[in-house]
Amino acid sequence: MADLSATGHRVAAVVPTWNEVASIAAVVRDLRRAGACCVLVVDGGSTDGTQEVALAAGARLVEEGRPGYGRACLSGTQAAQADKAHGLIAFLDGDGSCDPADLPRLVAAARDADLVLGRRVVVASGALPWHARLGNRIVAALLSLRSGKPVHDLPPFKLTRAWVPAALALDDEGYGWTAQLVGRGLGHPALRVVETPTTFRPRAGGLSKVSGRLGPSLHAARGMLERSWTATRSRGALVLMAKAPRAGHSKTRLELELGTVLATSFWSACLRDSAERLRRAADQAGVDVLAMTPSTEDATAVRDIAGLPCLVQKRPGLGAALLEVSELRVPFTVAVSADTPALPVERLLQAVAVARAGKPVLGPGLDGGYYLVGLPRRFDQVRRVRAFLGNSLGGDGALAQARAALGEAELLEPWADVDTAAELEALADQLCGEPDLAPAVAAWLDGPWRDRAGLAPGATAARRQ
Repeated sequence: MADLSATGHRVAAVVPTWNEVASIAAVVRDLRRAGACCVLVVDGGSTDGTQEVALAAGARLVEEGRPGYGRACLSGTQAAQADKAHGLIAFLDGDGSCDPADLPRLVAAARDADLVLGRRVVVASGALPWHARLGNRIVAALLSLRSGKPVHDLPPFKLTRAWVPAALALDDEGYGWTAQLVGRGLGHPALRVVETPTTFRPRAGGLSKVSGRLGPSLHAARGMLERSWTATRSRGALVLMAKAPRAGHSKTRLELELGTVLATSFWSACLRDSAERLRRAADQAGVDVLAMTPSTEDATAVRDIAGLPCLVQKRPGLGAALLEVSELRVPFTVAVSADTPALPVERLLQAVAVARAGKPVLGPGLDGGYYLVGLPRRFDQVRRVRAFLGNSLGGDGALAQARAALGEAELLEPWADVDTAAELEALADQLCGEPDLAPAVAAWLDGPWRDRAGLAPGATAARRQ
């Protein structure tokens, strides 16, 4: 078995199948040898013994009665994500055309990428009929044209970080799933996409469901073209303003009161809850979700904790970061502070609606600052710069200064952030009755925070009963 331990991630392989008895055993065994910790064979009701052979070879079987290649990939993703130790998920066909020996190369490329596309550089004779080759080139050309980023293949073998499918809100259930994955990945402002060479072989046996026949190939190509067009459509963005949880770097005021260990563990919980809330809102609103971080080191930590694609700001300072967010090449942006872990999704959707309509929006804090700012892409640049670089973003006058710079900004309902132990106590009171508003923080309150206060297990929740 290949040693993939240096990547720091366990790799799950998702293999959609339907009547692939001739090849599936070798695919499963070779993936295990190549370093996959588990092989999830997602079977669509095979009648030739595929399921039994896959199990005997060491696979985990995921039965999927609903038709569609995308449906199988979505079910396989869900099964892989159920094991939190899986940091990477590979997708490949079960017919033997993809070489599992290429897996370590894809994993190595993921060190500096979120989505790795296995570009078929070596194609064996007879492996890819002319009409499939032509259709693939057309789809890749459309994706490149629409996204402005070069891509050369719509590959059957690809690998993602485990959180990528959720971040991209993938939902195509047919042959357009790969086009949606690649299109949204290329179009995302922060997702890192790379291609790496792979080989492609003739299928080991059985009958191809698509590429071996002209009619199904044309039907699939049409679906891929349509999905490539829609997946690369420019979307707005919800952006989490995030720092890594480490000593003297984040939540410094809270650290003075609680100590480093408690402050950093609380901030980790905040990042998880805030990211999940933004993902839900982004999925409902049809926008991208990402984080803006102050350094490469921060980006690495935030990706691992929050499971979000990350940008690294070019100039230091919160004002510079907010300005860079507002200048992203998307129709509008909504930047949100990560220290409001219980902020309702409905509040985020309200902000998206205002910014999408072409108006600025601000979320007032209770301390005279603001926890959210949204701007349309075409907003006046002079006012934009004045709001973020011409004013202090700390203190009780930040909101008033931003309103003066932006002009007629719509105001959301005020919401409290957490900078002090007193504000943390107020959040604890809120979550006692509604822990699902921020489950990671609620668990922290009933764990490390409870232990610090010398309370009995469950005492945090009992405060409100």
